[in-house]
Amino acid sequence: MAGSIPRVDVVVIGSGAAGLVAAQEAAAHGCSVLVLSKGQIGRSGATATITGDISVDGATIHDLGLSRKSGDSQDRFYEDTLKGGGYLNDRRLAQAMVSNVGSEVSSLMAAGLKVVGIGHAPGHRFPRGVLVSGMQMLQLLSKKASAAGVKYRDEFYVTDILRENGCAVGVSGYDMRSGVRRTIAAGAVIIAAGGGGMVHPFRTVPEELVGDGYALALQAGAALIDMEMIQFLPCCLVNPPLWRGIQFPWIIGPQSGTRAWLLNKYGERFMARYDAERMEMSTRDIVSRACVREVQEGRGGPGGGVFMSWAHLPQDILDFLPQWYGKPLLRGNWHWEGFDFKDLVARIKQGYAVEVAPAAHFMMGGVHIDERCETALHGLFACGEVAGGVHGANRLSGNACTQFLVQGRVAGRAAAEVAKAEPVVGPQTLRDLAAPEPKKSGSNADAYVLLEKAQSIANAGLNVVRSSDDLNAARDAIRSVVEEAQNSCANLVFDSSYNRRVIDTLEARSAAMTVEAMVLSAIERQESRGAHYRDDFPEPDDRYLRHGIITMQRGVLNYSTMAING
Repeated sequence: MAGSIPRVDVVVIGSGAAGLVAAQEAAAHGCSVLVLSKGQIGRSGATATITGDISVDGATIHDLGLSRKSGDSQDRFYEDTLKGGGYLNDRRLAQAMVSNVGSEVSSLMAAGLKVVGIGHAPGHRFPRGVLVSGMQMLQLLSKKASAAGVKYRDEFYVTDILRENGCAVGVSGYDMRSGVRRTIAAGAVIIAAGGGGMVHPFRTVPEELVGDGYALALQAGAALIDMEMIQFLPCCLVNPPLWRGIQFPWIIGPQSGTRAWLLNKYGERFMARYDAERMEMSTRDIVSRACVREVQEGRGGPGGGVFMSWAHLPQDILDFLPQWYGKPLLRGNWHWEGFDFKDLVARIKQGYAVEVAPAAHFMMGGVHIDERCETALHGLFACGEVAGGVHGANRLSGNACTQFLVQGRVAGRAAAEVAKAEPVVGPQTLRDLAAPEPKKSGSNADAYVLLEKAQSIANAGLNVVRSSDDLNAARDAIRSVVEEAQNSCANLVFDSSYNRRVIDTLEARSAAMTVEAMVLSAIERQESRGAHYRDDFPEPDDRYLRHGIITMQRGVLNYSTMAING
């Protein structure tokens, strides 16, 4: 760790929408702000992949001039959010989310955000989906943050939150460009590193989302909440391998409101068994569970999925979809998310079905925060997908964007307040706090193999349908992976730029720790609620209507429960 130690008021870990909103807000309050990203700024994270909506209550949508009055209200939006979350939501966070998103959307529209329509997604009683492009939103937020004076450093992998006297005082990490460990002093730190969907082998998320934020929070003394709650997005492509996990069938089906049918291998429209009223327009947790059940009971397709069909619809219904679902989300030439689906749509219009399956999509659990987005460690904040509690047991469509816009603003403002009030920590103290340069001793486990082991364990024990036997086996298996990953990290030498071995090892550690937290939480929740479904406890049980909390003491994860806030 060479050279002087730079200091800023606020460090933000992660360059997605939540991190950029937080950075811009902290800078607007007079703070020097540095955004760190292990990827490239503006080209990594989940925000860039969004093709969807920001949930806003209908009354506010009307006030923004985007639709006619619908009879909707913030209270009804709040009620739907709690119902969709199985009433496990942190009430304070949910109320703040639905109450404050309107001003965020108004600000983005004033900056040039193009709204391409209003969608009505399952679980919402009214049309609330303000349809936007995630990439355009990311570009606008980057410009706003830069204009506020925010600085950036990409390709920087944060490995440690530095603590002194019960406060976050900086970060230490691996500068991927130079191959050197570096330390940055800060008055406050915001984790906005996204989720951990990469711990599942079949997923929709970018590859960098391995759970880094969860690992950082645990090691810093913060807690995680409801980590068993991971949302699976139904109806993602099974084949070809290049397209595996892509959600295009869901986008041109239930996500857009087009009444595609789900069929098992007998051609039976099986959703009648699981939600006879809403059928394919049911919420994501129910549709995902239904798809898995059909496969488990021998009614699935050759690739381990079920079938989605538009054969009952006139062909021009699909032709009309890009017009009313809105550009740039979906183009008339069937280009979407950088892929050309023209041939696939032509085959669909010929009457062929598409094999689909649920893929890991979003983490409802995450870092435990209060209404200021602060963790148990003073001066350490979290916002966006990395922060848990607001969605409860299941997230309604569009509420992810709502969450990161609102929480980013709250976290940035609160972090600025803390940063201005905290004394500066001296450089020598920071050097003492930073992890020592390791000395290589012995051989490291193959990091890529460790990551695959963690994914395999998650796939077996933490899939859509869970059981006691599978979860207990996962608990026994993941602990050895965690220990191997920790040992490998202890032996790392940061001695070259873009060292893939270093990056893979750090990611394997984060993924393994994330899976262990998820497994422990899923074992203890002996009921089914929202995205957490257990074969051995198939019904909700209000004795478990409490938050599950994961903490770490001396490298060991511990589970406890806490009453629902608000």
